[in-house]
Amino acid sequence: MVKNKIRKSLLEQGHTLSSKTINKLNNKIQKNIIKNFDFSKMNNVLLYFPYNREITIDLLKKEIHKHSHNIYVPKILSEKKMKFNLLTREDTLIKNKYGIAEVDNEKYLEPHMFDAMFIPFVGVDINGHRIGYGGGYFDRALSNLANHKQKPIIIGLGYDFQILSEDIAEPHDLRYHRVFTQSRILSYN
Repeated sequence: MVKNKIRKSLLEQGHTLSSKTINKLNNKIQKNIIKNFDFSKMNNVLLYFPYNREITIDLLKKEIHKHSHNIYVPKILSEKKMKFNLLTREDTLIKNKYGIAEVDNEKYLEPHMFDAMFIPFVGVDINGHRIGYGGGYFDRALSNLANHKQKPIIIGLGYDFQILSEDIAEPHDLRYHRVFTQSRILSYN
């Protein structure tokens, strides 16, 4: 399958980046978001704990906390099912089966109740469709957003090399409204 080959190639490219380069690019991407995104009207924001060289979120987390907003993070509940838990400073973090940090509480928020959702990617096609790791967790968790009047803005974070110039989406693929890289801001309608 074409998508799997592209995913594999993008992951391999990511592994060629040095730690120094990753840190530099992560800071540029987060500063690009902070400079160009208005957090002041956000109440509920989804972030994530980075996995496998995904963009770090430490600067974003600090910026969101400045505005006293609620931060939520993904939690895998069972095979192929994910919800979004409130993250507080007192919470204990645990590692899930993939080694990704999660919050161990029952304070969930439904996807349509978010103002913004920052979601990492392996790649993004020309029309803003997300290519993830292939498990479909975000696709399934956000599949019912179309049924709600209130919807969050969905924002992708990644590197320039992860932006594709072709359409490889499948009908179930999550579509971003905006994508931020170290040098670009892409908008998709």
